Amino acid sequence: MTIAAETRARQAERLTVKGGLRDFAFLLLLVTLVGCAIFMTTLRRVAFIEMGYEISQLERKESELLHLQKEMEIEKAMLSSPERIEKVARSKFGLREPEPGQIRVLP
Repeated sequence: MTIAAETRARQAERLTVKGGLRDFAFLLLLVTLVGCAIFMTTLRRVAFIEMGYEISQLERKESELLHLQKEMEIEKAMLSSPERIEKVARSKFGLREPEPGQIRVLP
């Protein structure tokens, strides 16, 4: 084999190695990008599902609080009825109807 032929063979071999490295680097970059895309999509989906669970819990809590609010409004109405207030005033505090001379009208 002549020197020129050997030189051409070495150059061809170097080009093949360089081309192989270039192809490997490109493939590695492509796999990395696809992996990152899959990871980000999965991460977004997990966050979306967690947000759905949180919304469900908050809706359930809102429903419970609205029910409690209605119960409290009913209890407030019962406790503030004039008949009950008069009964408590007479029994617990000993209040009674005023005598005719005890009433004074202010101007």
